[in-house]
Amino acid sequence: MVQGLEAHNTRGNHSGNTGNNNTHSSFNNINKIVLPGVTHFEVPHQGSALGVGEAAPGPHRFIPYCRNDRFAGRKCLLEEVKRFSEGKGHNRVALHGLGGSGKTQIALEYVHQRASESNWNIFWVQGSEVSKFSEGFRDIAQHVRIPLASAKKDENGFLLSVRRWFEGPNSGSWILVIDNADNEDDFVSNDSPIAKFIPQGISGTLIFTTRSRLVASRQGCRMIEVGKMGEEEALELFSNRFDSWGSLKDEEKKHVVAILGLVYHLPLAIVGSAVFMTETETPPSTYRTIFQENETRMKDLLSQPFCDIQREAAESILSTYFSTFAQIRQQMPLAADLLRLIAFFNHQNIPEELLTQCGLEGMDHSANFRYAIGKLLGFSLVTIVKCGDRTFYDLDRLVQLSLQAYLPTEELDQGRAAALEVISQFFPQSQDGRRDIDPAYIPHAVAVTRDSKDPIAEELGFRVALYLLDMGSYDNADIQIRECAALRAERKE
Repeated sequence: MVQGLEAHNTRGNHSGNTGNNNTHSSFNNINKIVLPGVTHFEVPHQGSALGVGEAAPGPHRFIPYCRNDRFAGRKCLLEEVKRFSEGKGHNRVALHGLGGSGKTQIALEYVHQRASESNWNIFWVQGSEVSKFSEGFRDIAQHVRIPLASAKKDENGFLLSVRRWFEGPNSGSWILVIDNADNEDDFVSNDSPIAKFIPQGISGTLIFTTRSRLVASRQGCRMIEVGKMGEEEALELFSNRFDSWGSLKDEEKKHVVAILGLVYHLPLAIVGSAVFMTETETPPSTYRTIFQENETRMKDLLSQPFCDIQREAAESILSTYFSTFAQIRQQMPLAADLLRLIAFFNHQNIPEELLTQCGLEGMDHSANFRYAIGKLLGFSLVTIVKCGDRTFYDLDRLVQLSLQAYLPTEELDQGRAAALEVISQFFPQSQDGRRDIDPAYIPHAVAVTRDSKDPIAEELGFRVALYLLDMGSYDNADIQIRECAALRAERKE
């Protein structure tokens, strides 16, 4: 049985958005905020004499981040947010996607656009923890002048009073962003720790940013899938973040295009790569050479922490997924076991039957498998690929590298051994049996044998080589035999 993922000490919220959702700024000590095209307004200090019916001047702008002047692309997604947010009545929208895909930045750009062109009241709170959500509501209450007198005695009552303000006539037309709504336990039911305070009035728009499809579904949202960037968008984002872009020669720009492909056009990875090259004065050609040298060098580069003025703390491209791994382990150990097993196969075109017949305890029950794979799909860690009547799964490559960086050595060894055992059963020793091997299993057998010193890996590698010889793929068979011989020599040293 494969053991569950170990929870690491991952302080802070490892959100993968390109900008900068790991902080929540208190406005208690700010007297005046100025936004382009918006009337100035005063924020009362704590302790100010506030009347119950007194309203602060508006429009209210409670956005803890400045507009990102390096924002790039995403026009179609912004149009979707606008379309879903401007319907009559109460609207709920979820920007859902993999960590690092830029959900927060899209929400931030949208609300700043609305702030410059409308009189809507706009508010922003963190949904990553109950305490941060409560802090956000407290700051909103102070700004719009909801009395704070009862807050110390009855926190729930105070938060409900803020909710009622949103649902009442004095709130006007409003947008409330709930950023990083990733912890499913806080949102899955109407009485969940955060969900019970979310307004459900007849007007207003809620915008969630979340990695969890379950959160978006349970909160009744119109869902907008935030994927990776297109090539042109990715190049625009890189050029905005790489200080020497204007002086790059055409040949170096070609290397940039290749690098963007290597990091799969993920916004966080694009920004991280650009920041690394800027800070270390590394030419794109050199960065690409290091990145492609081997998997260890690739992980080294992707593990370099970086930050900008909108981020609370430095984090790396790979570490942005750590909190998601820990959450899955806590909520559904079987899904964590399945994820760790998948991490050692080739990250593309993993046959469903390879997973349903993997031997994990409970995985032979069809409902259990659906729950487990559904959890991974819901966090966008894997995606479904249909080919005829067969189902395959792709594991995001950066997630795979992140998982391998996250797991301690002991668990890495256990996971690799389990993957070897699973794939070996599909490679019989006899020549007659080899004729029935599914070619779809070959890349996964090669992946699990690579860099493994386990004798089973060597034996499986030779079976793969014999299959390739039987199929007439002599060059690939030769490569496989050489790798097996190298592993044997290394194991005997």
